[in-house]
Amino acid sequence: MEKYFEKNLGLFIYVLLSIGLFICFFYSFDPAGSGGFPTDFYNTWPYVEYLTKNFFGFPSDIPMTDNTPLNYMFLSWMNFFLEDKYLVRLFFCFISLLIPILFYIAMKTKYEYLDKNFLLIFSTLIFLFPSFISGAIWGNNSITANIFFLIFLIYFNKWLKKEDFSKINLNIIFQTFFLALAVYSRQYYALIYLFAMYIYFTRLNLRNFILISLIVFIFALPGFWIIINDPRVLQTIFTPTIYNTILISPSIMSFYLIPVFLLLFLQGSFSIDFKDKNNLISFCLISFLIIFISFIFDYNISVGGGFFVKLSYLTFGNNFLGVITSIIGLFLLYLIARENKGNFVIITILIIGFPAQYIFQEYFEPMFFFIFFLMLNSQYSKLFLQKKINSLFLSLYFFSYLGSAIVNDIFKITKNIS
Repeated sequence: MEKYFEKNLGLFIYVLLSIGLFICFFYSFDPAGSGGFPTDFYNTWPYVEYLTKNFFGFPSDIPMTDNTPLNYMFLSWMNFFLEDKYLVRLFFCFISLLIPILFYIAMKTKYEYLDKNFLLIFSTLIFLFPSFISGAIWGNNSITANIFFLIFLIYFNKWLKKEDFSKINLNIIFQTFFLALAVYSRQYYALIYLFAMYIYFTRLNLRNFILISLIVFIFALPGFWIIINDPRVLQTIFTPTIYNTILISPSIMSFYLIPVFLLLFLQGSFSIDFKDKNNLISFCLISFLIIFISFIFDYNISVGGGFFVKLSYLTFGNNFLGVITSIIGLFLLYLIARENKGNFVIITILIIGFPAQYIFQEYFEPMFFFIFFLMLNSQYSKLFLQKKINSLFLSLYFFSYLGSAIVNDIFKITKNIS
């Protein structure tokens, strides 16, 4: 009996946390905070109802959203059959249970040598992300986008490990197709296309690269059609204040990197040699850059900014913690980026790719978690997964994070920060 329980522990945890998700659903929780997810759902519901009758309508027809429309199309299909927004949300919540499963399949594809039960347990960490819970409960496009993103990653890693790069086959076509669906669910995933095209350029010969570029262009045609008819999809998210992005994005990503590197450090698997001039100079330059940006930082922290920036203003009344975590995050990203050119490309894209008026933790959650373990070719993720105890500590870390998010949702602690 004990061996049976141990062998199926991952499945047991998955079922238990799935039940927890539906408990959150029935109480209409929004652990991501500030009411953004339910507000988005109710504000965009008129567009969903409009699509039920006018399936190819543009967001500009019912100007309630500036996102790409695929998720709202799915909601409109559900609404056509269920004819009740509560039932639509419930059915969508069931669909969201695919994300931990797809994450498990993607992890199993990349880390074939690791125990499958351990990988399933590790994949259930997704249930502890507040943005995942809020997205699942409130029919958010982040869920739809991440489903397609994970399918892309499954095909992508299969292709990298086993395929013949001398030809174009269904595997690489499926990659570009599902990544396109992610983009049409949430336009920020277009950033991943930049990295994918870089990988295709380095792995394929010129003829096949031109061919896959043509395929990508064909998949992008609906996107051009959307932008022409509704330019808000692009123009509302970009601002010239990219320096805000350079401070905030590494701070948000540091939230997921710090526990990983701290555990590796405590286990003796990671250390920083500041006697190495490259490390010392890089750390000094990064510190100078972030401190300089902090003097011209003009972000409205009442909307977004990430966990550490919010906590800093709540605790200190200034952005001290945001600056410190931005320096740490940018330096850790530098260490990962210098491992290989592919890492450098994707990390550069993530740092400067969100020059938005508002930058939310949800933009990176759980996308960055997927990227760290499934896209980056890093020794640090491999070292971390070698010890099963690490996933336990990481689950405690994210469980505490989720607990603080639920408390914040109940008492609205950060809602009035200014």
